[in-house]
Amino acid sequence: MIGWLQSLFLDKRAREALQGRAPLPPRPRLHVVTVPPRERDVHAALAEAEERMRRLPPEKAQLIRTAMAVRRASQSALAHLSDDEMDKLRSVAEKALLGGGR
Repeated sequence: MIGWLQSLFLDKRAREALQGRAPLPPRPRLHVVTVPPRERDVHAALAEAEERMRRLPPEKAQLIRTAMAVRRASQSALAHLSDDEMDKLRSVAEKALLGGGR
């Protein structure tokens, strides 16, 4: 029963240490090398996006283009607001979305 409990709770090195055997040599650790993302210029990224858009069905591609245009327009409208106006807009949006304004 004790052997079963040892196998349940102890790893192989700990069991061997209890039994008086020489422990196994430690495994070499793998070194993880992170590769920084490759820098792309704007023109290459846009060309790649357009190439992917050509492979989509025309209706879906047009829907994506329209959504991107709407997002650009809303971002440019928000870019002209001051910090105070952004805070007011944020609080109004939170009240509307979270139901705190009623």
